[in-house]
Amino acid sequence: MTDKNWTETWLDIDNHWNLYFMFPMVFVDLIHAETLYNHSFVALTGYTSEQLVHKPLDGIVSFDVPISEIYEHSYPNPPSFTMESSRIAYATTATNQKIPMEYFVVKMKTRPQSYVIVFRQMEEVAQSLFQRFSKTFLQDVNLGVILINADYRLVEISDMACKILGLDKEETVGKPVEDVFANVPLEYQLVQRTLLDGIIVRNHAVSWTNGQKRYDLLLDSNVLREEDGRIVGAYLFFKDVTNLRSLEEQVQRSDRLSMIGQIAAGTAHEIRNPLTSIKGFLQLFRNSFEGRGMVREQGYVDLMLTEITRVNEMLNEFLMLSKPKHAKYKQTNISHVLLNILPIIQGEAILHQVMLHYNSHPDLPLVVADQEMLKQVFLNICKNGIEAMNDGGGTLTVTEKVDIEDRYVWIEIHDTGPGIPIYVMDKIFDPFFTTKDDATGLGLSVCQRIIHEIGGNIRVSSKGFGTTFTICIPYQ
Repeated sequence: MTDKNWTETWLDIDNHWNLYFMFPMVFVDLIHAETLYNHSFVALTGYTSEQLVHKPLDGIVSFDVPISEIYEHSYPNPPSFTMESSRIAYATTATNQKIPMEYFVVKMKTRPQSYVIVFRQMEEVAQSLFQRFSKTFLQDVNLGVILINADYRLVEISDMACKILGLDKEETVGKPVEDVFANVPLEYQLVQRTLLDGIIVRNHAVSWTNGQKRYDLLLDSNVLREEDGRIVGAYLFFKDVTNLRSLEEQVQRSDRLSMIGQIAAGTAHEIRNPLTSIKGFLQLFRNSFEGRGMVREQGYVDLMLTEITRVNEMLNEFLMLSKPKHAKYKQTNISHVLLNILPIIQGEAILHQVMLHYNSHPDLPLVVADQEMLKQVFLNICKNGIEAMNDGGGTLTVTEKVDIEDRYVWIEIHDTGPGIPIYVMDKIFDPFFTTKDDATGLGLSVCQRIIHEIGGNIRVSSKGFGTTFTICIPYQ
């Protein structure tokens, strides 16, 4: 009987069956003792249709329960093949081979005591399960995954990879890798053609910048081969280790700051005592020179007093690292903090002929922080940005943002200065590192410590023209 005759025989078949006509199926009429097999079942077992007519169903298929019981667990409509709906059976082929299958039973609507048994080979089950796993893996796994074929075309990419690399999956799949990364210099492209030459990468650390956000990635790659050894493609995995690297750097800097603090605590008092005496006598000298009209000598004394003041300020920064003042943490509106210091930033900008833009957020969540310490952080970074545009004519932009997914308030401070060189980028938060002639190199170290203590972080991005500092502060 042909499959067309089957559909004519099963008068009650409807659209529920459209997905199952390609599967091995058996029609059983218990009243008339009739059993019919479709072409897929005949092909699976290797028997001819005539041979199957003379064989009972339980002589071909070994069910997991007695055959009389399988009809007790029938469905009114075809269910999907799932662990709940299907059972296991073994079909015996003409060559006496056992084929594991899963099956379910459906009771016919218009034929009393008539049933349809639908089978599926376990190999197909495993393949379907693997396909579902692959799809879920690419969607949910916290890894960047890129798959390319032998023609160096991108054939699959995970959602995480799209997010980090700033790519659109629909626009990139199927395209040559050169076109996907066309805007990136060849030496900085994440995927290299040498990958198809069999060059394997393990735990390779790379940096990637997407817009204003910088990622530290740990990369692994390998090739895909046929059984004869021929390379048919390659894959690349990468994991975002930005937070881990940031934590390692934080620990290292904390160790250095701790050492500096110990030195500062032991020496600041001994240095300040003589400085106070020297400053007092110099002030007496200045008053004496002023009374005698000794202008040149008075200028020398003023210069010495200025330098002593600078030494005192440096000692204060040392003590800030070793013995930070008692923080008063409370619910804080960052917008209010910025509005309070905006006139100071505006005055500094006017002094350096710099334009100031402030982009506020209409509903910024409250954060737990010390307001005075936040002012110190924002003032320090804004002042650095303004001074970086030393030729004037630049723009400093302060922008408030909310990262709802990770629950962070972002304050982006962007300048249009010359940018920070790559070889300097990893050192800017180190104590005493500075590119200025008249700075101590402790400002950004103090800022980072303040933000770290409230569970946040500071990110910096620079592409050769302009620099963006992003202060990330968690909110509840």
